[in-house]
Order: sequence, then structure tokens, then C-alpha cells
Amino acid sequence: MDVASVQRDANNFDFLRFFAASAVVFGHCYWLSGAGDVEPVRLFTGSMDTADIAVNLFFVMSGFLIAASWMNSRSVLDFAAKRALRIFPALCVSTLFTVLIIGPLATALPLKDYLLSGQTLRYLSNTALVTQFHLPGVFTDNPFPNTVNGSVWTLPYEVLMYTALLAMGLLKVFGRIAVLVVPISLLLMHFHLAPALGLESDILRKSTRLGMFFFFGSALYLYRRQLPWNWKVALSMLALSLLSARTELWFYIHVLTLPYLTIYLAHLPIPRLSGFGKHGDFSYGIYIFSFPVQQLLMHWFSPQLPLGVFMAISLSASIGIAALSWHLIEAPALRLKRYLPGARKHIGHTELSPTP
Repeated sequence: MDVASVQRDANNFDFLRFFAASAVVFGHCYWLSGAGDVEPVRLFTGSMDTADIAVNLFFVMSGFLIAASWMNSRSVLDFAAKRALRIFPALCVSTLFTVLIIGPLATALPLKDYLLSGQTLRYLSNTALVTQFHLPGVFTDNPFPNTVNGSVWTLPYEVLMYTALLAMGLLKVFGRIAVLVVPISLLLMHFHLAPALGLESDILRKSTRLGMFFFFGSALYLYRRQLPWNWKVALSMLALSLLSARTELWFYIHVLTLPYLTIYLAHLPIPRLSGFGKHGDFSYGIYIFSFPVQQLLMHWFSPQLPLGVFMAISLSASIGIAALSWHLIEAPALRLKRYLPGARKHIGHTELSPTP
């Protein structure tokens, strides 16, 4: 296994991102249909559901690939511009799609009142990573009421991780020692210090949780040549995680095992998977467009829509919209990186893909 390389034709990152985005869609189907209490993965782990684990997986991949991007970037501008070109164009279109198409189709208000509402205007702040979940009169009677796009909450944290890594790089401390100190410190804060000090901040809880996965992913990039990458280690970690399900130890073990398992699977030589993304990387589009589409389906068809049918339609519609997003928005935006000062080819578009 060549974990030292992150070239697109030598890994399965495209497939894993698609898999994680699809898992988010399936996981949300339970909650959006009112069946969250029987979500199978949550029942198995005792704490986290399918979408939660998929987001953790995204952040591990992001940490690994963004570390690679920083190490291969020519400048701060080069690094920051690549991140912005990958995240913001599709996010802006997704926000407008939600406001101008989903909202008018679902709002209980007269269209004029909906469009002139201050809440509608505030929702546009999602384009600047100021998270807003509500539109006036939209999805008020859904099984999961009022929330229009519950997926966007992770994007500010993703950018926070980019910024933290960038700051470490500028301060010349992005190295093997610091990259381990950061996730270990976050782990101690998340599991021990915050509860002991009575800190119940939702922002702190989410930052430490996602930061652990992101920076353990970054650590795996910096230590990729020193670590043993083999099936025995991977199988042992998987078994440990499964056996600890529904115990107080599970989340600790999940934090420590998921990063290795993710990067191991990303570089496992599996025929055809390394070329999975040859037609495009649809994962980001699936992630940011699926939730409002699923809510609209519930608005129109609940409670008559069976869960299995809801899942099939949700994923199919999300892939279709994501394909349009990739070919019409994301790929053209990424091609703009050729105009960056001193542009030259680095490690392919894999390192440019956001992981919500």
C-alpha cells in the first residue's frame, strides 16, 4: 500500500467521499421521516448515527488531504484560493436554490411575504458561513420541522480547521510534534476538561469533536511513511470498535480507530475504485443539496412515503443535482485555479475536495 502518495489515480478517496455523502443522505432519511429513534447505527453504537459517523469520516479525509495541500502549496494565497474555489461557488448556488426554489415551493406564507421577510434575507448569510437553518413558513409541519438545510452546520467548522492548519503553518509549527499535540489536546478537552469544568457550549463540543478527526487525519499524513499499513492492524481496530459498541468506551475508540481505518481504506488497492471519480466528484453536491430536497419530499408526501422509497428517491435526486452542480459550477470554478500566480499541477483535484 502506497500511503505516501495521494495522487488521484492511486487512491480511493473519491469513492469514500461518495460513500460518506450517501451515508449522510440515508442517515438523514430516518430523522426527516420521524424515524430517528430507530436509526440502526445509532441503536448499535449507542451514541452516534450514520450521518454523524459519515461526517467524522469526512473530517479525517479532509485533515489528511488538506495537510497534503498545505505541504504542496506555493503560498498562503495559493492554499486559501484553492479552498475558497472548492467551497464557496457551490455553497452560494445551494443557498440560492434553497431560497428561490425550495422555499417558494414549501412556504405556508404568501410568496410576497416570504420573499420580503427578514428571515429570508438572513438565510443568505449561509453563503458567508453564518449558519441559518430557517426560512419563513417553510417545513413547519414536517416530521423534522422548520430546519431547511441541516447539513450546512459543518461548513464553518471545516473552514475553521483550514484556518487553524494555516495558522500553524505560518507560525512554522505544523510538524509532527504539534500535529499530535493538537488532536490529543482536543481529545482531553472534549472528553475530560469540558465536562469537568461544566462547559456546555455547543460550539466547543462540535469544534473539539470535529477537530479531533481532522487533526488525527493530518497527523496520519505527516506520519504516513513511518506507520505500518496492513490488514492485521486495520482488522484489529475494526474489531475493537465493533466490540465496544454501546459501551462508554466506544466513542474514545472510534476517535482513535476511524482515522487509521479511513486512510487505510483510501489506499487499499481495489480494482476500479481508484477510478471512481473519473466522471466527477459529486460528494460535496450531494451533501449540500440533499437535505432541502429530502425535506421537500417529506413536505409533499409524508406520511405516505415508505422509508425505503424515500431513501431511493432522496439519493437519486441528490446525485442528479450534484452531477449538475459538479459540471456546471464546481468543475468550472476549480479550473480558475490555473489563473493563480505561478499555477502548476500539484496532486490533482482530490486535495481540493471539501469534506463536510
